[in-house]
Amino acid sequence: MGTINALQVIFTDNSNDSINAATPIGTLFPEIPITALGTINDFDPVDFYRLTVNTPLTSGIALQNLTGDVDVAVLDNNGNLIASGNNLGASDEAFQATFSIPGEYLINVFQTAPGIASDYELALFPASANINVDVNPNDNSNNNINTPTFLGPLLPEVPISQSATINDFDPVDFYRITVEQPLTAGIALQNITGNLDVAVLDSNGNLIARGDNLGTSNEAFQASFFTPGEYLINVFQTAPGISSDYELALFPASANIIPPAPPVPPIPPIPPLPPIPPVPPLPPTPPNPQGVSVSIEGTLDNNADESVRNLQNTAFVKKDDYLLNAAPNTPIRIELDAITGFDPLLEVYQLPPDSLLESGQGQIIAANDNGGGGVDAIIRPGVVSDIPGISSELILSPGFQYLLRVTTNDPIFLEGYNLNASVDNGFISLTPVRFGNTIGDSIIGGDPSINGLSNEGNFF
Repeated sequence: MGTINALQVIFTDNSNDSINAATPIGTLFPEIPITALGTINDFDPVDFYRLTVNTPLTSGIALQNLTGDVDVAVLDNNGNLIASGNNLGASDEAFQATFSIPGEYLINVFQTAPGIASDYELALFPASANINVDVNPNDNSNNNINTPTFLGPLLPEVPISQSATINDFDPVDFYRITVEQPLTAGIALQNITGNLDVAVLDSNGNLIARGDNLGTSNEAFQASFFTPGEYLINVFQTAPGISSDYELALFPASANIIPPAPPVPPIPPIPPLPPIPPVPPLPPTPPNPQGVSVSIEGTLDNNADESVRNLQNTAFVKKDDYLLNAAPNTPIRIELDAITGFDPLLEVYQLPPDSLLESGQGQIIAANDNGGGGVDAIIRPGVVSDIPGISSELILSPGFQYLLRVTTNDPIFLEGYNLNASVDNGFISLTPVRFGNTIGDSIIGGDPSINGLSNEGNFF
């Protein structure tokens, strides 16, 4: 569009982002444009403007100079939609709205999706005043089912015709006819250059008949008007962007037609006998928990095992590591008996699923130093921890790796031990680990291991 000599120019911020805080842009007078400039983005996704109309008129609505997909809608004072643009992308919006009742109206400019940002120029071009839907059928004053253009009575052998235009500014036209006696009529939509359609409705807007030709083919079909009264003819775009002149023609063919007989009501079927209720099945017998356990005989010596710092000694000590897999959400028992009398420490670490199998990669979640009662170290339900701040009870959660560590602070003597791990039901396995790698095969009890981890090989 060219330069607009507008009545008002308003620069907006996000103070008008609700209906109740709409920015007033003055009164809409015939032939006097109004413009408003603003910006839409994630910080200001919607702008409302309030408009006063003193006399019924139509106005072109344009949203232009866009760089993003911003849309605009015209609402009445209660927020009900009157008209809106529907172009996609950064295309300018252009359509017409009819202000048939004096009062206040709202113009809403808004994002079509988060992340869209664009400056815009809102422009209103009031085209005419004192509109009369029955006098001027060639504008968009008849684009509402409640304001159709009256074409007169439909009489036998007396054709009716009406010419008009359909486009994005005027996408639909409604016409009203009266029928004084039952008759049939041919309905034709002709001389069209775009894909328009036409439908015949009763006075309540229910469909009676319509054309269904595609493209620019003329529409031609028959409609029966069985009951005297008012009827509606609706001519409309089949998709946005279609523009075409048209000639609507009605050819009433005959009078006093006999309406079809009402259908014979069907004989109601004999209701079926109520079904015999099924015998409820016996409740399933819950499975008996099946305890599973694994055992490993290990040795800590000065030559073969890695050295680390454990919880109770700042010096380096010897250790054995095991990848622990077990049924999740199930209490676990781990017992360690020292064969040669050393004082062992049990530690369990929780590691992320994609980390190295080393305790430095995770956090300690259970530990025990002295089980008592002939057992050197024990982790199980009900055991009071002897490590400050760390539990001696253990339940695994899905989605993690778990590392079981056995340590001794004796750097000289051969240290032998028996390690046993068990659950009351499910599965459990232990796999030796050295330098962050599993070595050898897993000792498995119950079903396959959890968390999608293999039982052997490199884990990083």
